[in-house]
Amino acid sequence: MKSDIIMDMAGRPVDCSTQEWRLNTAGSPIVLDWGRLARLPEPVLNAAREYARSRIPLCSPPTVGGLFYMYQLLAECPYFDRAFEGTVSLRAFEELRADSRAGSSVLIRYRIWCQWAATLELPGFDPSVSRVLRGITIGANPQGRPARNKDPEQGPLTDRERQDLFDATLDALDEELPLVERVAILLSMGLGANSGPLSLLQIQDYEVKSAGGTTYHLLRVPRHKKGFAKERADFRVRQIDGRWAPYVEKLIEQNRAAADELYVRSMGRLRPENVAIPLFMRAEIRQDLTPSMAEYALHLMPLEFTQLLHTASERLDARSRDGGPLRLNARRLRSTFATNLIADGKSTRVVAHALDHLSTKWVDKYALLGHRLVPSLDARVGDTIEAVAGAFLGTLAEKSSEAARNRQPSSRVSFLDRERHRPEELGNCGSGACELVAPLACYTCRAFEPWIDAPHQRLLGQLKADRERRESSRMHPRIVAVQDRTIEAVVDVVEKIKAMNARSIEARSR
Repeated sequence: MKSDIIMDMAGRPVDCSTQEWRLNTAGSPIVLDWGRLARLPEPVLNAAREYARSRIPLCSPPTVGGLFYMYQLLAECPYFDRAFEGTVSLRAFEELRADSRAGSSVLIRYRIWCQWAATLELPGFDPSVSRVLRGITIGANPQGRPARNKDPEQGPLTDRERQDLFDATLDALDEELPLVERVAILLSMGLGANSGPLSLLQIQDYEVKSAGGTTYHLLRVPRHKKGFAKERADFRVRQIDGRWAPYVEKLIEQNRAAADELYVRSMGRLRPENVAIPLFMRAEIRQDLTPSMAEYALHLMPLEFTQLLHTASERLDARSRDGGPLRLNARRLRSTFATNLIADGKSTRVVAHALDHLSTKWVDKYALLGHRLVPSLDARVGDTIEAVAGAFLGTLAEKSSEAARNRQPSSRVSFLDRERHRPEELGNCGSGACELVAPLACYTCRAFEPWIDAPHQRLLGQLKADRERRESSRMHPRIVAVQDRTIEAVVDVVEKIKAMNARSIEARSR
């Protein structure tokens, strides 16, 4: 006998004993209400329910919710009113494909479901129809909808729009822009994350670390759409600009106090230990969560986070390129983030890492021809990629200590000294396998161990000379500045070595 309780992929229970199956999600509620599919014939509805049961342990709640959305669109097809004769024909697919709401994901889900049902020989499904479906090409954008990133109202902001928004966000008075909205804009611009990961942030995700006399403000951003069983199963650590940090820290302290106050006011008791304090906190406790998701009772849903950006843009009276109100959402700021990284000369691998893509194949869609740019704002906005953090993060070392540090000669990093026409060794890589370009990426990497007596000054001279040549050739300012962060980090190394040597000389003279 089948159990009415199914464990989802995160090991959380889903009650399938009623007409409404509530899935475990931290975002907007996902409820499979089978009563809404009453127009489907009984064998089709039974197959839909059985397939959904089989997907719950294997797929994320949003994916199961997408499956149910397909069923909803299918139930609206006129075919089931007058043409269904006991077996689902190809006409059902054709009517579904004609629906402007049915994108490629809907059509692919329909095809996979029909193939599953036909393979199991469930009533109402014909293997011959399944074979025909298998041969039909489903395009990535079957309805011909315009790509968002080419739409002036939905695509990346121009540099003027971006700079005006950033200036207004930082310059607004506290009474003009609530703290939570200010932080929402800053992190959306600086992290390039979607609203889902941003809405999942919790106060313990922020931390401050020091290296080489420099303070770094870091944020653990939950990874999104990577197949993890739970929504906060893995993170990417991102650096945020030190000038934003006070706003984040102030919001954290504000939320610490407000969380317990909210529970005392609403529930007459302190916040339960299993309820986390989010970075972006709601004003009311969520009552629509399943018991397994109590941790997120104070979290904003992704749509509510997007509303923060909408409201902030209205408060700031932000203007678009055509003079109208600037429409803001996290996706648009993510496109802006990616497009400007590309314009700054970052490699596709670095851009993919910044966007938390597992592959570089989607990066090209952000490289927009005709997207007019002015000199980079990154000196003010900050680069949030750890591998290009903007200053030296590694550890100075003596070459003679290689053996003690278990470093092999193969880990040595070198550069071609053009003046002396020979390679010169600079230090060791402590990370093992690395696909970034050495030595330029090394100086902004935590795993780099530059030797104290290596010729860093000569490398710095070459980098500065290359920059001067680009500038004298009247290249775009962003191309001129493409290695500025590496130069800054090399300067940092040179200055640290000078200071270390000066202290050593002073100590010997005593």
